[in-house]
Amino acid sequence: MERVTVQAKRRDGLGKNQVRRLRRDGLIPGIVYGRGSDPVPVAVESKALRAALHTTSGMNVLIDLALANGDRESRTVMVKDLQRDIFLRNITHVDFYAIDLTRTVEAHVPITFVGHAAGIAEGGVFEVHLREILVRCLPMQIPEHIEFDISALEVGDAIHARDLVVPSDVAVVTPPEEVVATIVVPKVVEEAAPAPAPEAAAAATGEAPAAAAAAQASGEAKSAAAPEKPERPEKAKPEAPAKAEKGS
Repeated sequence: MERVTVQAKRRDGLGKNQVRRLRRDGLIPGIVYGRGSDPVPVAVESKALRAALHTTSGMNVLIDLALANGDRESRTVMVKDLQRDIFLRNITHVDFYAIDLTRTVEAHVPITFVGHAAGIAEGGVFEVHLREILVRCLPMQIPEHIEFDISALEVGDAIHARDLVVPSDVAVVTPPEEVVATIVVPKVVEEAAPAPAPEAAAAATGEAPAAAAAAQASGEAKSAAAPEKPERPEKAKPEAPAKAEKGS
């Protein structure tokens, strides 16, 4: 477990303007709290905090926070929470938790998988369900990672939290039945029906006009075969009698 020293100073202003001023000066606002002590607003150098978090211990690094205000007070802390800018991902605020090196703490420890599973050679797929576990131990005994060899895993096998081997002075808090990883049979993806060939599509497209033309020709043939109805002869209208001339 790595242990580093980071310089810090108490901050008096808690308003937004004060916080913006700190960030412009390359400082990150934060707070220190812990059992039996009042919260203390602080500010730490952004570069120093990033360097501490990039050690092999990551978020579990032990930090001796040296407060430079007057009494030169120093507290051993762990990073409890980080707030980041949603776009730039820069750290905008940090919560430190003051710890006692003689009391146990809980910490999340990453799991490292080594080896090549036999089930993968058989066509299986290695799926990770849990990338870290929660442990309880003294601060100086927190493992940097927990290693598990997957070489013997076959298709259908699973790793549970109870299968992980940890040091004797470390207790696993994660439920023992929690699934860590599995070797599963790959899912079969149903293939979509192939699109028809251009010739077939063209033939299918031409069937409709051809059918319409055939129906039209059939209708014309029926019309030609049907006998025409004879026309009725017009009845001759009787001629009106000629009028007699006057004076004859």
